[in-house]
Amino acid sequence: MSTHHVVSFSGGRTSAYLVHLMEQRRKAGENVHYILMDTGCEHPLTYRFIREVVKFWDIPLTVLQVDINPELRQPNGYTEWEPKDIQTRMPVLKPFMDMVKKYGTPYIGGAFCTDRLKLTPFTKYCDDHFGQGNYITWLGIRADEPRRLKPKPGVRYLAELSDFDKSDVIRWWRKQPFDLQIPEHLGNCVFCIKKSTQKLGLACKDEPGLMRVFNELVTGKHVRDGHRRTGKDVMYRGHLTLDETA
Repeated sequence: MSTHHVVSFSGGRTSAYLVHLMEQRRKAGENVHYILMDTGCEHPLTYRFIREVVKFWDIPLTVLQVDINPELRQPNGYTEWEPKDIQTRMPVLKPFMDMVKKYGTPYIGGAFCTDRLKLTPFTKYCDDHFGQGNYITWLGIRADEPRRLKPKPGVRYLAELSDFDKSDVIRWWRKQPFDLQIPEHLGNCVFCIKKSTQKLGLACKDEPGLMRVFNELVTGKHVRDGHRRTGKDVMYRGHLTLDETA
């Protein structure tokens, strides 16, 4: 059986450009699959862009959300959705909310969110459907991101297929019939703990409604608390809360 090539599509421009390149291989007969791991915390226009990628390119996209087992030390699963479920049947914020109920909020030095919401359910799905060790994961990391291009077993990168840098990707998208219609500071999870304080401040300014909802998500009584030295609302660089980045 030939190896399966699984593209982890994040919903961003670079990741979508990788999808474009891999579509040529899929149409040539290779076993190429596309998976979106949804955190529930993306910008609404990111979800729109994802649907447009599916619509314009007619790709077979699998959409996954982690299914959190509320009991500590018990493994989590995943729920599979179709692209048409995005912003319709698929619940917004639920993966992140269920995560903070079980584990508490992520923070600098404890950024477990990527593992819980993306990596673990992605790996479980691929092992279940393609067989452990029988697939290669493709990530949209460019040639101008050398620090992120770390050799890993079973992982390959956009940089192996294209020498495009960030500006090349942006120029390429300007020529397409659709594009991601948000500034960089609103990409990925809108209030991601890995973003700079400056980007978070801009995100809070541009999207006060989303900020208010997310702040309630990470400060409410449903959030596990008391298991770390800092409060549950201290998540960002410099030991800041979301309010303090605004």
